[in-house]
Amino acid sequence: MNLPFANYRNEVVPGDCVQVMRRMGSASVDFILTDPPYLCRYRSRDGQSIANDDRDDWLEPAFSEMYRLLKPDSLCLSFYGWHVADKFIGAWRKAGFRLVGHVVFRKRYASSVRFLQGRHEQAYLLAKGDPKLPLAPISDVLEWEYTGNRLHPTQKPISVLQPLI
Repeated sequence: MNLPFANYRNEVVPGDCVQVMRRMGSASVDFILTDPPYLCRYRSRDGQSIANDDRDDWLEPAFSEMYRLLKPDSLCLSFYGWHVADKFIGAWRKAGFRLVGHVVFRKRYASSVRFLQGRHEQAYLLAKGDPKLPLAPISDVLEWEYTGNRLHPTQKPISVLQPLI
């Protein structure tokens, strides 16, 4: 049964995202900003991990549902795991999304150090249909603000995301 989006306005709905979205009405969402698991088996310095970050079976169904939920000519901003960008891009395209932009968030610190220092986050801007162009486009390179990750091990700063919304 599809429930109208109004039933979910301004509330947190716990559960499997695909199952929750399946209960929502088609073309009922204006914009989606999503920060899904990056499929990298994330583990923070203090041992925290991210649910479903060790498997990708949710990827295609989740983005298929997001596409269904979005109104025509709208946008989705999705963070993704750079090392499996092909899986994310494949899922987005299979769902029907068109890649229309890429945003890089420059960090003043390295969140990881391996072959390179990881000093950025990234997200793709995805289109459903043909959204209107903004009157004043923002830069595709933005400064990052560290949150301290007090609420989530990969917490994103609201101040950085608000201009995108």
